[in-house]
Amino acid sequence: MRKDNKNRYYVIGGQYEPYCYGGTPTLLGAKRLAGRNMEHWDNWQGWHRPHVYKAEDVIETEAHGCLTHDDGSIIIMPREDATPMA
Repeated sequence: MRKDNKNRYYVIGGQYEPYCYGGTPTLLGAKRLAGRNMEHWDNWQGWHRPHVYKAEDVIETEAHGCLTHDDGSIIIMPREDATPMA
């Protein structure tokens, strides 16, 4: 992540691919952001709250072949070894 970024936590959800809802400087703010962005998954899986990740557990990368992002756009997604906080 960029060093000038003030966000310490990121909210990332998505059923088939990661979708970043944004970042916040506080854990409480991230939990509130996750609650405002509940996702309804298909195949009768119901409602899911996006996960909260620490800033050091996410990476910026270029999108290729995504359903929700244009090719070449920069997206934020969790690292492969990242564990959600909340």
